[in-house]
Amino acid sequence: MTRPLLATALLFIVPLAGTPLRAAEAPADNRFDIIFKVFKPFFSVLLVGGKQGDRAASLRLIMRDVTGRLPAQFRGATLEAAVQFPDKLKLQAPVLGEQITVCRNGNEVWATPGEKVEYLLKQFAGKLPKPRKSTNTPLFLPITAQQAIFLPALFVLDEGKTYEDINGEPTRVISGSLMPELATATKAEDFRATMWVAAGYLPRQIKVTRRDFTATVGIEELTFAPSLPPATWLPPAGTQDIYRTTPEVLEQLLFVVMNSVNLSNPLTAPAP
Repeated sequence: MTRPLLATALLFIVPLAGTPLRAAEAPADNRFDIIFKVFKPFFSVLLVGGKQGDRAASLRLIMRDVTGRLPAQFRGATLEAAVQFPDKLKLQAPVLGEQITVCRNGNEVWATPGEKVEYLLKQFAGKLPKPRKSTNTPLFLPITAQQAIFLPALFVLDEGKTYEDINGEPTRVISGSLMPELATATKAEDFRATMWVAAGYLPRQIKVTRRDFTATVGIEELTFAPSLPPATWLPPAGTQDIYRTTPEVLEQLLFVVMNSVNLSNPLTAPAP
């Protein structure tokens, strides 16, 4: 999973609910307005300057389908994530037959089981993102909440209105690609994304399509709050096998986990 894809995945998997609609309705308003309303509450959780609303979120994701160069083992994997502004983030995912946890708690980053995490880092030696200076946000995103207001303008969205049911729930289907200038600058001319949005501007499913793969992710158990319990960010009591490091290498840990989800051998992961 490339760094742009990891960032895209992390960006898509934490949007929060907006103003609720009646339960049976899928959003019918302008598609750019829908995109903005899906992401607006997310600004407060991940970005500097987002001072409105709740500042923490948790969610459960399921990899519903993958094609192309992504290993078939990714299919069916379940991931859990939590995030809290300004400096807390947690990801749990199945890797090498057991659950791996990566967590940032302020100026400390820990991961369990520690020996397995160290093994993964060695397997991906030479392919890891460079350490990045610690930020005053849960993870590095190169925008502020004020800049994120213009997020919908970065996309070219398909016209028309399409509706589909996801697990019996009506959703509005919105698809599009990056605007040409941005697509060229990021070498993502082949990038397309589709989002299924339910009542309350709740994202229920995301599909990312590139030239050589597709990935469809379901979004489940999406909740948000002013904060999460302090124990969320601590290793389980009695745990001894803990890998400890600093926020500068958080992205490396997320990278190796996301590239090893549900695999029995990380060497079978797709080339970054």
